[in-house]
Amino acid sequence: MSQKLALSSAAILRSEPQYYGTFAVFDCNRVTTEYLTAEELRTLEYISDKSADVKEISERAEINCRKCEKFIKRMKKLGYVRAGDSVLERKSPERIKIDREVFRKFQVPFLSAPTSVDVFITSRCNLRCVHCFASGEMDKGHELPFGHLESIFDQLEKMGVFEIRINGGEPLLHREIRKILSGLRRRRFRKVMLTNGTLLDEETVLLLKESRVIPTVSLDDSAADRHDLFRGVKGSFDRTIDALGILQKHGIEYGINCCLHKNNMGRLEEVIDLAVQHGAKRIAFLDLKPVGRMMSHRDWVPSYREYEKLMKYLEAARVRHKWIDVSRDVFTHCLPMRESVLEAKKGYVSCYAGKTRLSVDSTGLVYPCNLVLSDPQWVMGDTGKEKIWDIWFSEKWSFFRGKVKINDLRKCKSCKNLKKCDDFYCRLLPYSSDGDVFGPHPKCK
Repeated sequence: MSQKLALSSAAILRSEPQYYGTFAVFDCNRVTTEYLTAEELRTLEYISDKSADVKEISERAEINCRKCEKFIKRMKKLGYVRAGDSVLERKSPERIKIDREVFRKFQVPFLSAPTSVDVFITSRCNLRCVHCFASGEMDKGHELPFGHLESIFDQLEKMGVFEIRINGGEPLLHREIRKILSGLRRRRFRKVMLTNGTLLDEETVLLLKESRVIPTVSLDDSAADRHDLFRGVKGSFDRTIDALGILQKHGIEYGINCCLHKNNMGRLEEVIDLAVQHGAKRIAFLDLKPVGRMMSHRDWVPSYREYEKLMKYLEAARVRHKWIDVSRDVFTHCLPMRESVLEAKKGYVSCYAGKTRLSVDSTGLVYPCNLVLSDPQWVMGDTGKEKIWDIWFSEKWSFFRGKVKINDLRKCKSCKNLKKCDDFYCRLLPYSSDGDVFGPHPKCK
């Protein structure tokens, strides 16, 4: 194998020796991850911004030539390595230097940067959804200026973040949305936009396609009047369905989010049929969290028992609908990470917040999770005044990195079902529901 080889421009490398010896490469276009050895990561690092043949790679990466050739062949087959001696159209930004001593300040391991970040670019919205936690208004609110967003994206690239989720309000209402989308085209991370779909026209859809931004569209019912009632504006269903047609016409990969509530439980099959009919690749069913406007509309929220029945129905739907990914990833609870389960055996309580995720609101403030967006008690930092990596290593994250122990939990610690429970790891849901960060999951009240 004497040809020149280089790392794919879609590949992101992460070296996390402090996090259970994790080394990985992520493809932000195909959304795949391969876990590596430290030696294999070093091999890919050498060709991250240059081309080289196997002999040069093995010498500089200090890896056996035969082993190097076998590994590179596998990475080439998987799409992480490409052939050719042309330089990348845009070099990856230089990664920030991390003082490994900073990890010793916390009780449990965490990543050197989040893998997924929600960025709420505007609080403005054209709908009045029953469940909105952002409570956006059409003419009021605030949004992050283009320059500030560019700085945020620059920093997240330097940290090696895998995915950015563009959120709102309604992100397409941002006054500089076209500049934002155009700028995202050159970014080396996966880009997802959450939108209600009512503002998606031909021009915007083509810009999304060019920028490799994957839209996730909200569709909450198969009955127009019921969808419009939930979304708070008449005609929103028809505009959303029109948008799905435009996405399908242009061959855009997109997903659908559907919120489960009291008034749509009998029409989920029809919602899935609409998604299939309009070419969606994925439909995710979400439970309603008692935050924001939802606090005043609790009558829409199914009981936990009703949610459990729906979960069984959706499991069957996943089997029936093989041509679309029927997902319930964030349904009824936030499933714990494998690492959190291991840490629980040592008495610690942890979740995704502060370990793999964070959120930035439309004023630039950083929060651990969307559940507590705009709650001043949970502000981790300000991107207008601090670098995101400095915020990420702040001791304000101690609550999520080992400060909370199982013995601190008021009801859970004495529960006979604790060892098989998936719901005690998240502390922000009890807080947002009842104001008690050490309280039980809402189902256990």
